[in-house]
Amino acid sequence: MTNVYARPKIKGSVDDLIDQFDKTLGGNDESATVTDFIDTGYWPLNYALTGSYELGLPQGRLIEMFGGSSTGKTALATNWMAQAQQMGGVAAFRDWERSFSQLVASEGFGLDLTPPYWSYKKPRTWEEGNMQAVAYARWVREKGIIHEKAPILIVMDSIASAVPASSAGKNMDELTMNDTTALARVTSTTLKSMAIAAEDYNATFLYLNQIRTKPGVVYGDPRTTPGGVAMEFYSTCRLALGRQKVMKQVDGQKEFVGQNIDIQCVKSKLTKPFKECTLRMSFTEAGIAFFDKELSTIETLAGMGKIAVPSKGWVEWEGKRIAPSALAQRVRDEKLQPVLNKLFLT
Repeated sequence: MTNVYARPKIKGSVDDLIDQFDKTLGGNDESATVTDFIDTGYWPLNYALTGSYELGLPQGRLIEMFGGSSTGKTALATNWMAQAQQMGGVAAFRDWERSFSQLVASEGFGLDLTPPYWSYKKPRTWEEGNMQAVAYARWVREKGIIHEKAPILIVMDSIASAVPASSAGKNMDELTMNDTTALARVTSTTLKSMAIAAEDYNATFLYLNQIRTKPGVVYGDPRTTPGGVAMEFYSTCRLALGRQKVMKQVDGQKEFVGQNIDIQCVKSKLTKPFKECTLRMSFTEAGIAFFDKELSTIETLAGMGKIAVPSKGWVEWEGKRIAPSALAQRVRDEKLQPVLNKLFLT
């Protein structure tokens, strides 16, 4: 049996003891609790991240989002950067991949490209990109560019494309096996500092990553990500993306019209992990991708039984049968998204 010891009687007053405690140890620090969030604009995703429909991406933390090719990683990140700006915050992008189109981000997602509310850099190394991100977050907070609670969202694209400084100055024929593992080693040393900087400046650092398949895996998840396991440890949330093509019959032939992005929160320090949601990505006639949050919300609510489904391919709205796509267009036209969102809370 474990012994239980009585606490000795305090000499002097409790107030004097607490005062000595504060002077000697500096008191207790504030709890490491997230209090500020960036609304993703899609309530099922907010719920997957935090267990609450009304929250979203945690501020002051590191987040990783990974997936295969064309699963919408950059598009989602761009949408969230625009959301952060609409909340009175700022956004930034560190483009190791050299693939980000500011024009598409502005015209397709409404991203404000006006400095200092937008910062875009193409760093040459992993270390340079991270230092640029911290410098921008520090400058924004110290200069009072935005409200102290307003979000700073900095997207890093992508870990797999980043080159460690130790390899950057070498010719290709000089690279060795040590350079193959250099990225994993450098992420382990830098991400612990990035986690502290994120909290210090109440900034969200969103790292995008690619996906690889481990050979010979029979049981368990064969997926892995470049850059070692450090990101798994220091991330508050990790989002895994997959996709399913959406085909439509056009002139007697099947035509690709969009894709359903399956999002699974494989790690969350804010709620129970492995919550999932699906978000429809469609394309304009000009070929620019956009997220059909209205249709996705309708389909999710129908699946939860919060919108009636009188028959396959139809939903019920205000006592009338209507196609989900037609209702989604009405929601856009009449700005009814808040009305839909309230159904999640009923």
